[in-house]
Amino acid sequence: MVRKKPKNLLIISLLTFGIMMLTACLGNNDDTESSSECALLTFSIADIKTPKTITLDDGTDSTYTVITNTSNIVFTIDQVNRLVYNLDSIPFGTHTDVVSVKCTSSTSSSIYYDKEGVRTSFTTGDTVNFTRPVVFTVISQDKKYSHDYTITLNVRKVDPGESSWHKVPGAIDMQTMKPDVSAIEADFLAQHAADHVFAFSYPLTTNKTIMRNLVVCYDDAEVDSLAHVWTRLSTEAEWSEMCPSADNPYGCPLLENLMVVRYNGDLYAFGGQSKGGRTPAVEAFSRMFVSVDNGVTWRSHKEKLSLPEELVGYNGAFDAAVDNDYFLWIVLEDGTIWKGRQSGL
Repeated sequence: MVRKKPKNLLIISLLTFGIMMLTACLGNNDDTESSSECALLTFSIADIKTPKTITLDDGTDSTYTVITNTSNIVFTIDQVNRLVYNLDSIPFGTHTDVVSVKCTSSTSSSIYYDKEGVRTSFTTGDTVNFTRPVVFTVISQDKKYSHDYTITLNVRKVDPGESSWHKVPGAIDMQTMKPDVSAIEADFLAQHAADHVFAFSYPLTTNKTIMRNLVVCYDDAEVDSLAHVWTRLSTEAEWSEMCPSADNPYGCPLLENLMVVRYNGDLYAFGGQSKGGRTPAVEAFSRMFVSVDNGVTWRSHKEKLSLPEELVGYNGAFDAAVDNDYFLWIVLEDGTIWKGRQSGL
């Protein structure tokens, strides 16, 4: 009499046999073929911190940190010539701060680069010195191929605060450069009296349909050390004066023959020596007072447009205007013409 094997034992045997056959077909994991790909796929850098210096009202310098947002800096990867670079230059002032830049790069391979003379494996988030072009060597997983990518950070090396000035012979009609703001002046003088008025009108950055009307004015008999700044939106009927408060003492300084112009979106006040017993006193034509916040504060920004050194101490009458090419023209009372421009514009 033949006895039959239990049915469940037969099933177990078949499963064991199947697993053994599958393992044999797959082989050892160590024999898996490595990739020969060795291309740099992406590259980016983290935000850069840059120190800035401004001159305070008492003549001392104050340094603060500006964070340069690099999220909009796009890097081009030229796979043919294996070059990596940014078309839009990183702003001036960061040229000394690219010594230690955190960067991110993606590839399915390994990356090596030279760090202080030592061949180093790159890991996302490493800080790299980009004062000179850096070579990233990408090596394939199978170690058979490698490619060198030269990475260059293009940083603007011209200081926009270094103004270029020169004398211009002949004569020039300044009135053709000045915008027609007679309606703004008339509207202001209908409500407030002033001997000297500098009027401006330009759209809000948040709503181009609304105009910001702004006036800087003073009287010949003024005894204060500050000029008066008034503002009115085109949607408003009344003018409002912006008065410096205890925590914001940086009003527009009252200078001999004060001149105020609008240059590259900012307001610039300059002229002869300070009036009204200002402390510390301002030497004639020694510096610009710049308002980057529509007349609220006026400070000496070193990275902004500056005056020609030859005019320091000049306390006479003059006229000034800005043309469409960002040139500031200054005509002295003796007819001498100066033409200057902020670098980098």
